[in-house]
Amino acid sequence: MRRVMLAEICHILNIQKKVPTNTPTGYSTDTRTLKKGELYIALKGERVDGHDFLEQAGKQGACAALVSSSYQGGDFGQILLPVPDPLKALQEIARKTLQKHPVRIAAVTGSLGKTTTKEFLKTFLSTKYRVSASPGNSNSQVGIPLAILNHSDGTEDILVLEMGMTHPGQIAGLVDIAPPELALITTAALVHAWNFDSLEDIMRAKAEILAHPKTKCGIVNYDILKLDDVKKTGTCQKVSFSVVDLHADYFMEVKGNTLIVKEKGKTTELGTLDLPGNHNVQNMLTAIAAARYFDLSWEEIKSSIPTLVLPERRLQLVKKNGMVIFNDAYNAAELSVKSALESLPKPEGNGTKIAVLGSMMELGKFSDGCHYRVGEHALKYVEKVFCLGEETRPIYNLWMKEEKHAEIFTDRQSLVYSLKKAVKPNDVILLKGSRSKELWKVVDEI
Repeated sequence: MRRVMLAEICHILNIQKKVPTNTPTGYSTDTRTLKKGELYIALKGERVDGHDFLEQAGKQGACAALVSSSYQGGDFGQILLPVPDPLKALQEIARKTLQKHPVRIAAVTGSLGKTTTKEFLKTFLSTKYRVSASPGNSNSQVGIPLAILNHSDGTEDILVLEMGMTHPGQIAGLVDIAPPELALITTAALVHAWNFDSLEDIMRAKAEILAHPKTKCGIVNYDILKLDDVKKTGTCQKVSFSVVDLHADYFMEVKGNTLIVKEKGKTTELGTLDLPGNHNVQNMLTAIAAARYFDLSWEEIKSSIPTLVLPERRLQLVKKNGMVIFNDAYNAAELSVKSALESLPKPEGNGTKIAVLGSMMELGKFSDGCHYRVGEHALKYVEKVFCLGEETRPIYNLWMKEEKHAEIFTDRQSLVYSLKKAVKPNDVILLKGSRSKELWKVVDEI
């Protein structure tokens, strides 16, 4: 944790207030997880206003609270630090703290594979360096400053951060807080697409991670780098990777079970990757290219590959009542659903392949097309589909037209009731959908 005294926080935020000499033991925006001694940040969201929970924060022992200057309520035993915007104040504390105690930063963005690539890179770098990383998927305007303040202490050699976005300009804002020495773009796809007009616009927004003058190198998916606007963003060196195009600086293929990587023409064998999903080969290649930037040897990388693990709810294998369940319900986009379908193994005995597909949310005008193409792809890989959410109707309609087994539901309970009657031992079941559909709960419900 970054230890910043309350007096220093007041100085950073230009708050003219005498405060005790104590130091917050952490930073929190959520009273459900707030611990005694932490600084509470009262954020106002679309649905919830953090100021409404100041009394609860006081009861739980918050040492102080960042509040809006317009707040007129009680302090509930906390020191109140009024600021024009608590979120911007939190971001400024993180930014100034990094400036005072700088660290080498690798930042990862992309429509898919951010968290997995970040975890792979952390594993690789840990063979040689002291490394900290943002936890889970803490990649937002709130998550990044909290990750910096709560999950790094300034003594690490490298800090690996995941940066996400839902609107143009958000990556640029995160880069301003934590300028990366090395920037990675995993891929660009129609994710959070309702805020964009085209896939090219998403690519340009992702490329904001390359724009900071402190960024020395950008590791970018070869397909994205073909877009001139991305290639010209920033002054950093651009290094490309691909699992389909030999022209990339880093290219990886799988021959038999052996991973073979080509680094600017030179070939190295890396053994096997004992993880499901073809997309994880690309995630690993992205992390390898970054590890090579930080001077890891091929032997150090090779020795780490057997220790790589997938984050929770990414093709997580669960065996239950004789069934094989792949819990990939963390989130969903067209490319990730297709890849998950391709990853399903052949069932044993008389088992059946079944896909339980929840809506892919936040796609706007692209929604019907994305769901239809997923439905087309699913025809090749599974025998039955169970759909959850009105957005999945293009999948259902296509399967009915093809006279295939398909069912559609508006609530998870009804889906589970029907699914329980349909499944049997040896079935292979994929759970895949946007987080709001909570399909991971099906594991315990069937």
